[in-house]
Amino acid sequence: MDETTRDEDRIEEDNWKRGRNMILLEETNISEGINTCSNSFYGRLFASKTFSVGTMGNALKAIWGNPEGFSVSDKGDNSFQFFFNKEVDVLRVERGSPWLFKDYVLHVKRWKEDQNCDEEIIFNFSVWVQFWGLPKSFKILEVRHKLGEKLGTVLEVSKFQMRGRETRIVKAKINIDAVRQVKHQLIVAGPNKKEVEVALRYERFGKFYTYCAKLGHEVKNCHDLLKDTESDMVKEDDIGEWVKAIQVGT
Repeated sequence: MDETTRDEDRIEEDNWKRGRNMILLEETNISEGINTCSNSFYGRLFASKTFSVGTMGNALKAIWGNPEGFSVSDKGDNSFQFFFNKEVDVLRVERGSPWLFKDYVLHVKRWKEDQNCDEEIIFNFSVWVQFWGLPKSFKILEVRHKLGEKLGTVLEVSKFQMRGRETRIVKAKINIDAVRQVKHQLIVAGPNKKEVEVALRYERFGKFYTYCAKLGHEVKNCHDLLKDTESDMVKEDDIGEWVKAIQVGT
């Protein structure tokens, strides 16, 4: 018995004596599982109603072009793990995130060993946000990052050429906290302290309820509306479907 094996046996025996019931696994024990997961990603559907793994699998297989070896595992609470045979399919689908499924946002996150993707996809989703109304002098990389950081974690920044126009739209791909209210504008002030209102438009945004401005549910599932109704404090919506971008692209 080599020294490494003896050390592992001592650690396992010590844990059993302390009542921890821990079993040490070697890399060879889990290599097959790691290989299977390496070409997969987690996905969360931000919807108030529950969708079955069969429904998701059949529909997305067609939407994603019948990728080779495609399968789906149900993780609960509208969270799923999607498996592929080829990495090129994983990269292609992840790059296209967020996706819309029955007008609900589906956010995906590449599987990584020793990383808890479950929590990240439950509470966050990525979306392209367009910034309308920026003066031309503000359309630089640093300003785009500053704007995006007010909404969440900036993943990427870009400019979008409007079809049939010379106008270019500044936009950023941002990881947004799903439990926070959706913002519809930001106020920017330059060195001269003059304030500029920047309108926000979200690409592939899917269903959200305008009363609470939160993603993934509708009027019958809005706890904010129920609470305000019970206390007779219902307010007017300050956001509407107009926050969804009319044109998308790169």
